[in-house]
Amino acid sequence: MLMIRYLINIKSLLFIMAVAALVVSLFWYGATPKQNLVQTDSLSTSPDYFITQVQLKEFDAGGQLIETLNAKQTLHYIAQSKTLLEQPSVQRHSQSGSWSAKADKGVIEDGSNDILLTDNATATKKYPLSEDIILNADSVHYLDQDQSLTSQGNATLTSTQGVTSAGTITTYINSEEVIMTGSVRGKYETIH
Repeated sequence: MLMIRYLINIKSLLFIMAVAALVVSLFWYGATPKQNLVQTDSLSTSPDYFITQVQLKEFDAGGQLIETLNAKQTLHYIAQSKTLLEQPSVQRHSQSGSWSAKADKGVIEDGSNDILLTDNATATKKYPLSEDIILNADSVHYLDQDQSLTSQGNATLTSTQGVTSAGTITTYINSEEVIMTGSVRGKYETIH
């Protein structure tokens, strides 16, 4: 009889513990937050990585410096396949001349060597045998395949001859060719 009471007490104790475990697990499930601390849509629009004080240098097969890219900070967004640049500056060197550009912001698409500079963009093209030209615009787009600089939005070209404004100004890195489209206007001085 004592043994039966002992078994009943153990069964009761096990039953009470099982009910308590069930109550605790139901409470725990009900107490978990329905929201994440960080919204998932904000995570999808956040950069997957960033780098500060960026200094990149590209060399050709002969070891000559051909391009330098500096930026205060880069932010890469994998969902949009692009890298945003803060305060970028770019220098590109070749035998036919060189150019440098800077802006408040910039964008590089993944898998591309093209660079879009925006907000107070300025580019200076230096020729070995002629005077430099300066491009100012809302945006300056360097296209690697064309080896060109395209200035758009309040675009101006300043040279020793004067100042020319146009809707779009495109200059080619390896030549002295400049193409201007859209309301081209200029102020020039004659040299005597």
